[in-house]
Amino acid sequence: MIQKNIKKPTIMVVDDTPENIDVLKGVLHELYVLRPAINGELALRLALVEPLPSLILLDIMMPGMDGYEVCRRLKANPLTSQIPVIFITAMSETENEVQGLSVSAVDYLTKPVIPAIVKARVQTQLALRQARLELEEKNLILKDEKELLEDIVTRMRSASPFDNRRLRHIQSSLERTAGDIILSAYRPDGTQQVLVGDFSGHGLTAAFGAPLVSYIFYRLSGEGCSVQQILEELNRILYRQLPTQLYMAAGAMELSADRKQLKLWNCGLPPVLCMNLSSDITSSSSKGLPLGIIELVDNFEPHTEIDMLPGMQVYMYTDGLTEAMSVDHILYGQARLERLVTRIHREKLPLEIIWQELDAYCGGFGLSDDAVMVELSL
Repeated sequence: MIQKNIKKPTIMVVDDTPENIDVLKGVLHELYVLRPAINGELALRLALVEPLPSLILLDIMMPGMDGYEVCRRLKANPLTSQIPVIFITAMSETENEVQGLSVSAVDYLTKPVIPAIVKARVQTQLALRQARLELEEKNLILKDEKELLEDIVTRMRSASPFDNRRLRHIQSSLERTAGDIILSAYRPDGTQQVLVGDFSGHGLTAAFGAPLVSYIFYRLSGEGCSVQQILEELNRILYRQLPTQLYMAAGAMELSADRKQLKLWNCGLPPVLCMNLSSDITSSSSKGLPLGIIELVDNFEPHTEIDMLPGMQVYMYTDGLTEAMSVDHILYGQARLERLVTRIHREKLPLEIIWQELDAYCGGFGLSDDAVMVELSL
């Protein structure tokens, strides 16, 4: 039977006393390729020779450059910074060991060495290094797969036929793919339909539901279905197709073709704000469960119906805005948001003012959740 050649790891031994190097060679030569260096300067050069050492055994007391400085320079060089260093030295005081660990050595052994201890410590550190390398490789694979999935979700979402007539909207996400969505379409009869969704959680997991919701919304709207019918179908599909912990708080608006009658639904979102020409606010709080929690819902009748008057605007948004946190851990809150929206409405400011306000409130640290807002105008 022919055995395959197994490549031995390379270990560099740095000591100004050749006899000490010979002792370590005798202990480790069967399992490892030993690379000797008799001073710090030579060690730094040999550490860059291929194959790079898998581990370095380093004396401290050497003429010229001592072991502490050698270790510092190894850790400062990106090519050698990840090579584990074990100090092997006659310096047995606690402060010496503390100093050795402070320059990023992984272990500290004192002379005279005990062969079994040296073998065990070397094997442990090499196993840890191998595990770290394998973990880094797996993380790179996961990162590539995550980016691929993000690209797929982003393309699917960007393909949505969003109709922005009579709308302004803003959106902020913690990652490339957001769990908060805004959808807008006109039915064939001219009725405007808007949906705001906030999936539980955020990031890629939450974003996976968005293309499904978008497809259902635009297909049914194009077929002339009412928002009530769309919400019923979304609730049924989300309940059946998504995991239990993934559901969607939702708000919807349906404005008649003559733009005189507005129907509102609020299923788990913050209060919807309706503002008249005098900047008086009427709010519509949540009256229904988020979609996808239970399959059988009594009905999805409109929660509020409003006669639209000249100058009226309606604001629908997710809780990422009200839950913005100051450096003192105080929520931005509903009252502050209503005052800000009132100013935007009265002074006809861009919605992007909200990001400036929240960034200042959060001390420049940004939001802690995805957030969207849509403004519907008459």
